[in-house]
Amino acid sequence: MTLSPATQAILDRCSGPDAPGVMRQWESMAAETVLRHGGPADAEALLPLFVSAPAAHEALLPVLARHGDRRLAERLLEATVEGGRLREDVPSGVLHAVGRLGYTPATSLLWEHVDGLYEVSKDACLGLLHLPCEELRDAIAEALEKHEGSALLPEFLPVLAPKTEDPAWLERLVAWGESHASVDCNGGLILGISLHGDRARAAFTRLVWDDRWEACGSGTGSALWTYAGTRVLGLGLPQLYADLRARMRGGADLDGQWDALRSFVTLLRLRCADVWTGVAAAEARPESCDTLYGLLFTPTSGDGDTPNDLTGLADLTDLTDLADRADRAFGEGTFLSDEVRNLEDALRTAAAHEWALRAATSR
Repeated sequence: MTLSPATQAILDRCSGPDAPGVMRQWESMAAETVLRHGGPADAEALLPLFVSAPAAHEALLPVLARHGDRRLAERLLEATVEGGRLREDVPSGVLHAVGRLGYTPATSLLWEHVDGLYEVSKDACLGLLHLPCEELRDAIAEALEKHEGSALLPEFLPVLAPKTEDPAWLERLVAWGESHASVDCNGGLILGISLHGDRARAAFTRLVWDDRWEACGSGTGSALWTYAGTRVLGLGLPQLYADLRARMRGGADLDGQWDALRSFVTLLRLRCADVWTGVAAAEARPESCDTLYGLLFTPTSGDGDTPNDLTGLADLTDLTDLADRADRAFGEGTFLSDEVRNLEDALRTAAAHEWALRAATSR
């Protein structure tokens, strides 16, 4: 198989005189291209580069995780583990990668890292998420029960709740997040709820709009995992936009409507960036940017005279598109209103890129 041009460029530049700091920033950008458009040959070619200096080439890990296979995972572990633990110079993302690649012999290694520091624990849990974990069923249940009801917890441990095969954990995770967990570490609860499948759909949709969860809070990091949860459940932005409009028509309190619109904008931002969550179940193809642009930014009907302050928020459903809604909700020229305008531009550019990619690949 042929290497992608971005992979070849990474290999060529790494043999050149680029300053390490500049090279690391450029490599991250190039690796994102390989992540989206590369394949197995790219992962094979980049593995030796990563293991030669893992800390310097951490940006390559998502490429290995998405485009590698179990054999690659085995070689990756052989090069990065000593004495049953990751070497000190190795990014913990290796744990996530080998789990995502389905390398079941790594199960016990990953479990031993679950009680580690934040990043280590997160990557171990996200790795285990992709493995069967039958032998860990009781241990996972015991660990969850140990922390259940705590405000602070190993944040991503709840993503393993479905591994217990105890359906009661769905409601237990919901109650935990609503009543006890700190919003600073509820990302794993949010993702864990979504991983319970279709029966979690109603509860998950409620928490997206429930300000007790701050599910779309960018500062806490929860927004990324809420976005991943929407993808896991197939809860697309068109449906969430319909929910948003219904909430506004329903006459909810003004602060609640403002928060809901801000939450939707946050999820739209993540979609425009096409962020990689590392969760295989979240990789169902989303709606196209072209579809979203037509839905959100094409004028439809009516042109409200709502004033530019929160007093008119209840009338936002009479406005023409998301940009107009944001102007009335946040105030024209404010940071969030300007962000919606920027997202409109980003979505238009992404839609044009989609069409260009289709044209290029259909030749």
